[in-house]
Amino acid sequence: MKRECIEELIKAGREIEFRYRGERYSITYYNDDREKSISVCKFYGKPIDVRNAEEVLKLTIGRFTLEQIFSALPDSAFDIY
Repeated sequence: MKRECIEELIKAGREIEFRYRGERYSITYYNDDREKSISVCKFYGKPIDVRNAEEVLKLTIGRFTLEQIFSALPDSAFDIY
C-alpha cells in the first residue's frame, strides 16, 4: 500500500489491521485529548503511541520501517475499518 494511502487513512481516523510474517498488527486511535492519539501494536501486545502518520510510518518491526513493510505487502494483507 502506498504511503499516501496510509496517510489519508490515518488522517481520516480509519482503523487499520494488517498481517506481517504470520502476526497481526493494528493501528487504532484514542478518543480523548491526549497528544499521542494513534496507537500501533501487535495484537495483544503493548501499544506504541504516536502523534501522526509520519511517526507511524517511521516505526519499525525488526529492521524494516512500517513504510517499507506497507509498500511490500499486498492489499489483501490489510483490513480497513
